Amino acid sequence: MNFRGELVFVRAFYQDIARWAADDPARWAPWAAPCPVKANECATKKCRSGVKSRMDQRTMTQLPLLPALLRAVDRQRKDAEARITAARATPVGERFLVAGEEFERCRSGQAGRVYATEVAVGRRRNLTHEEEAAFWSWATAEVLRHTGIRIEEMLELTHHSFIAYTLPTTGEVVPMLQVAPSKTDAERLLLVSPELAEVLTAVIYRVRAGDAALPLVSAYDVFEQTWSPRSNAGTAPRTGR
Repeated sequence: MNFRGELVFVRAFYQDIARWAADDPARWAPWAAPCPVKANECATKKCRSGVKSRMDQRTMTQLPLLPALLRAVDRQRKDAEARITAARATPVGERFLVAGEEFERCRSGQAGRVYATEVAVGRRRNLTHEEEAAFWSWATAEVLRHTGIRIEEMLELTHHSFIAYTLPTTGEVVPMLQVAPSKTDAERLLLVSPELAEVLTAVIYRVRAGDAALPLVSAYDVFEQTWSPRSNAGTAPRTGR
């Protein structure tokens, strides 16, 4: 399915040798040869059309499953919250029951992380990690559902992405979400619906952790392998960043 990408590499290799031969004939001229890969064989228009067609088909197939996904991540979040809440209220060494599962409270780990042993299988579970993962899974699914933005755009959302826009006709102030340029290199403004506002409020409340202001954070770029300057702008999960 991706053979054209390999043809591009082969064609570029031949063209590099031809250019080097023009600059240094004594060394590279004996190796110069006509490229067996023609330009039209590397054309990607038809390939891109096929990729889009497959993406559209996959979207139509999976769209009916979206309600089930949303129910699953919401249930996972609520169950994780119930487990960690019950564990915090249980002394170390004692047992507690949540949603039909019996646990035994373990000693807290570093930074106050909550652990419990699942009695039925004897498995020690990090309830703090489970609750964090469940929350961000729910928040990610809800933000993507309500906005339709790409994952890369979601990762760039910050506290400064929220804008209060005044309608010129009525003077009404409406909340807007500013989406940084991504694939289209164009900035966008999206109206924040009440449902989306509820999700974003939950994210900000969680990041603040009871403080009046957002904490200073530094994002890591896995491609550039650099850290961004510390700022209080981060409100979104930094997956892959």
